[in-house]
Amino acid sequence: MNESQWIKTYILPRSGATSGSFLGPGDDASVGPSLATDSPVLTVDAMVEGQHFIGDWIDDETLARRLLRSSISDLSAMGATAVGFLLSVETPCLPGRLGDRFWSSIDEQCEQLGITLLGGNVTASDGPLSLHCTFLGRVQSGHEWRRSGAKSGDLLVVTGDPGMAAQARERIAATAAVARPPAADDRWSSPIPRIEVARALASAAVDGPIVTAAIDLSDGLHLDLERLCQASGQRATIDIDALVETALAPTPDQVLAGGEDYELLMAIDPDSLDRFARIAAQHATRWHPIGVIESAASPAATSDTVQVRLGGTVLKREPRGWDPFDLQQH
Repeated sequence: MNESQWIKTYILPRSGATSGSFLGPGDDASVGPSLATDSPVLTVDAMVEGQHFIGDWIDDETLARRLLRSSISDLSAMGATAVGFLLSVETPCLPGRLGDRFWSSIDEQCEQLGITLLGGNVTASDGPLSLHCTFLGRVQSGHEWRRSGAKSGDLLVVTGDPGMAAQARERIAATAAVARPPAADDRWSSPIPRIEVARALASAAVDGPIVTAAIDLSDGLHLDLERLCQASGQRATIDIDALVETALAPTPDQVLAGGEDYELLMAIDPDSLDRFARIAAQHATRWHPIGVIESAASPAATSDTVQVRLGGTVLKREPRGWDPFDLQQH
């Protein structure tokens, strides 16, 4: 299949007519609506074969599902509403992995997430399959979440179960050495996008923000919390007992440094915790309280930006996480 045939088969059926107030693929660029009192939110993410996944790890449907769910997580971390996405593809052949099964899964995820394919690009490459997903979102101006708003006394909460993605990734890698794993509903193959609960929490901030700072967990709980604290000029102490207490739970290292969870780590105003809990329950969102933000200027502050406790003991460890340039992690 050549490029023109691929575009005619998979892109043009998803283009032409407007979707709401959007003009999608089919012209030289996408056209969106006026954002009025909202601010646009843009993010781009990539999935590269050999870097983010090995060919036998996932089937074509799972590839599409993981691409969109992991990419949309950055919008969740901003408290934004997702609108649509651009998809850029570098591939050695067409359709390759980007045929019927891939696009059926794209359509299914678009319906579930309430998003639209806005356009993109495809080019031939003699390298690995590379997928680049650029998401467009919107958020009420001045109400966007940032990493820099955490205050001393704020509570730290995390959605889902950090470390489960790393645990699943390691199991898939081991299984794939023997046989191709089937499509799975694990937290690596199928991240849970927190876009709905994030939007609800951001919208409920009429009496003051519930979430004072947020970051999505892409590179590991320890490293991403370090980033949030540095941006906010604060320190933090966390206790990970609840994240490793069951027999099937991930290891402490998977929790702290495994990465690719795409869960939300949030600093919460303690007076808003009840409101947070109600909204999380309304959206069937599992969460854990794991710690507290502390003033960096406190006389009792340690030299560590993030102090991690397990079983009442402080873990002495560097805030390392997923590093795409660390060959030992591949």
